[in-house]
Formats: sequence, structure tokens, C-alpha cells
Amino acid sequence: MFESRFFLYLDRISIHYQEAGRGPVPLVFLHGFASAHSTWHDLAGMFPADRYTVYLLDLKGFGLSDKPRDGAYSIGDQAEVVIAFIRHLGLDSVILVGHSMGGAAALRVCLRMREETAFTVRKMVLMDCAAYPQRIPRFFRRLRSPLLGPLFLRLLPARFLVRGVLEKVFSDPGAVTPERYARYRGYLKGSGVPYVLRATVKAIDPAAYTRIAESYRTIEIPTLIIWGEEDRVIRVKNAHRLHGDLAGSRLKVLKQCGHNPQEERPVETFGHMAAFLVG
Repeated sequence: MFESRFFLYLDRISIHYQEAGRGPVPLVFLHGFASAHSTWHDLAGMFPADRYTVYLLDLKGFGLSDKPRDGAYSIGDQAEVVIAFIRHLGLDSVILVGHSMGGAAALRVCLRMREETAFTVRKMVLMDCAAYPQRIPRFFRRLRSPLLGPLFLRLLPARFLVRGVLEKVFSDPGAVTPERYARYRGYLKGSGVPYVLRATVKAIDPAAYTRIAESYRTIEIPTLIIWGEEDRVIRVKNAHRLHGDLAGSRLKVLKQCGHNPQEERPVETFGHMAAFLVG
């Protein structure tokens, strides 16, 4: 059973997370764009409670976390939230699990390890990670427009947005269950959500991505890379590039799987993670 908790970031921003288990190995899960803690529910419940303590973090502006209109929604900003969260928990070492945008935040945290003395990252799992600059998808481009962005989110019914997102992230149409439809509809509803989505997209800086990507080869943390072979959001060629940039990393490409292995193929994803974590 997952228990919801909150901590204060910068003494004023409430950040939500869920916690389960009481094991000695802490796993911190970081979701992707337009998502939240519940994207991990199909996977996270498989980890033995006596072995692991699981933390499902809602990044700033997402899920049940506060959505301040402060413009601070870059990957670097989210990495600072993650660092503050780990310090708040008082952990001296963690395993980071990041999907898509959350994977990018995990990489930024690892690049900060040379400056960080409060904790270390023991291992990392990256799923369909937004590690490199790429052409911004059409949905993102619409959000960036100062004129069309606000109208796009305000006027387009949530059900159309949800359908478009699900068709993009899942390879198997059968994986789009009523529960998952409701889950994603919840991600795109609520006060402050349109602002956060637009602010996050506007903060994407391809030039910064290029500079930071050159530093990945300095990361020496054991890493498992999991990728859906049919990912239409971040193509699988990025998995092979990241595998080459992270020395000693392992790569598992899941056949007939799209952008969200943790939801579309949770059992297979857990199997690869379990073998990596005990190795």
C-alpha cells in the first residue's frame, strides 16, 4: 500500500510523494512529462517490501505537487527538487529510476555528484530517457506558441488530448485500459496544469542539452537502460547512443513496446530491473 506524504521545497513549495515498503534499499522513481507518481503503480508494487523502500515522487508542478507560476520548470530545476527530496529523506545513498523527462532529471542529478556530499547514487535505471536534443513533437510545439498554446489547452477537450497522448505512448492499443485512460485524463486536468505544461516545454533548451550530453561519459554509475522498441516519442536509436555514452551500462530493448515500459510491459521491466539491482 502506497502512503502519500509531502515535503516543503525551498520552504514554500509543497512536493508530493508516495512511499511503500520498509526495506534497506531506497528506490526513487521519477516520472516523465505530463505524468505523475501513478505511472509507476503497475511496476512499483512488485518490489519486495522487506528488501526495498519505494518512493514515487511527483516532480514540481505535476501530480499533487504545487504548481507555482515561477517559470522554474527546466530539467535542471527538477533535478534540484530531486536533490532536495533525497536530502529531506536523510538518505546517504539511493537508486534512481527515471522515465523520459524523469530520466533526464536523474542524469542531471548524477552529473552533480562531484559537488554533492550528502548522498551518492549507487545505481540508476533509465527508461526511454529524454537524454538528447531532438525535434520537438507537434504537441510540444503547439504548447510553446504564445498565442496558440493557452488556447490549445483551454479549448481542446481533455478526452481528445488524452486519446492523442495514449495513441502516441503505447504500442499496443489493448494496453489503453479504462483505468489508464482515467489516469492520463487526471494528469491533464486541474488548476495550474496548463501553465506547468507550457512552462516545462518553453524551458526546453536544445543547446543546453547538447552541452550536457557531452558530459554523460563522465558518469561512472552502474546504469540499466530500458527502452521500448516501438517508442514513437523518443526513438530507440537514442537508447543505443546513451548505452555508448554511459560506460558499462546495460541495455534492454523491449519488443512490441512503446514509450512507457513501466505501464505497457511492467512484468518484463521488473524482471530486468530485479536482475540488475541484485547484480
